[in-house]
Amino acid sequence: MRPATLAGRFWRIVLADDLPRVLAGVKSAEGRFHHSGQSALYLSPSPEAAGHAVASYLKPGDPPRVVAPLRVINARVLDLRLESVQRPLGLTGAEAATPWQPQRARGLPATTWLASDAVRTAGADGMIYTARSDPTRWHLVLFRWNALCGAQVETDGPATAYIG
Repeated sequence: MRPATLAGRFWRIVLADDLPRVLAGVKSAEGRFHHSGQSALYLSPSPEAAGHAVASYLKPGDPPRVVAPLRVINARVLDLRLESVQRPLGLTGAEAATPWQPQRARGLPATTWLASDAVRTAGADGMIYTARSDPTRWHLVLFRWNALCGAQVETDGPATAYIG
């Protein structure tokens, strides 16, 4: 399976205090497409899509958040929206769409990890996946970036206040 090369402007919403480490990736040991301390950088193709991605994590009284524009360069990704990509990885498409938090609350491994682990094993820098709440929306998660070769991510302008 040969990853496609992706480049462009993407957005990430972070706590305002975390803006200096916006390129560092996730702080949590596990999430939708990462576990056991794996690295992951979740991005969206528009500020609106990024807002949808964080909506379920927002709580009243949270500290302020910002929307940071980032430039992705030379990312080798697999597009899990495509059946022609899913099939050789042994996936059906359901793996990336299954809600992961209820599974973890029951002590089970998240089904979504099957998708991200397959993409990592295939050697891609990351993957494109469909938003669960709207199949017309998509997001990008990178597993490797800013190493000597492969995907590069840099800031691409000033962050702005996020109003959820």
